[in-house]
Amino acid sequence: MKDQDIISRIKKGQTERALKVLYKEFPKVRANIIASGGDHEIAEEIFNDSLILLIEKVSEPTFELTSKLSTYLYGINRFMWMNEARKRHKSPESEWRDTLILTADDLDFNEEKENELRALEIVLDQISERCKKLFELFYFQKNDMKMIADKLDFSSVNSAKTQKYKCMEKAMKLAKEVKIVSPTIDV
Repeated sequence: MKDQDIISRIKKGQTERALKVLYKEFPKVRANIIASGGDHEIAEEIFNDSLILLIEKVSEPTFELTSKLSTYLYGINRFMWMNEARKRHKSPESEWRDTLILTADDLDFNEEKENELRALEIVLDQISERCKKLFELFYFQKNDMKMIADKLDFSSVNSAKTQKYKCMEKAMKLAKEVKIVSPTIDV
């Protein structure tokens, strides 16, 4: 039966034979849903819901078919399965995943920032363990200089500040060698 015959029968309310023809598409739909994390039961449910939706759409007076009816039905099934998978917190892997093209912007990739981070790693690999610990305590753990002086056994807070300054000078010198000096570094 041709697409226009199926549409004509649906519009006349003679859906039984039209549905039998359309139901031949179920194995393809089921295979796609099962391949992307679903099961036979959900495939059947989605396919039946898709048929109901297709009948409703075809019955509208303004309905105009712009593709094969099977393609239209398959599209409805794909859309409904993706919604169901989202509800289940699954990421359906369908045949369309290979058409996705991600750009650096989509991944929040910033080449300049990546280069700075690589250079920073080089600098941190070259400074002393004591400087690394001082930077960690001050910049990452947000400890005050008194606590840092106590933790790292400095004789005084001023001694800890002086050591922090010397560590920063060493890091800045290394950074210049790696060509990553940033005007926002606060000594």
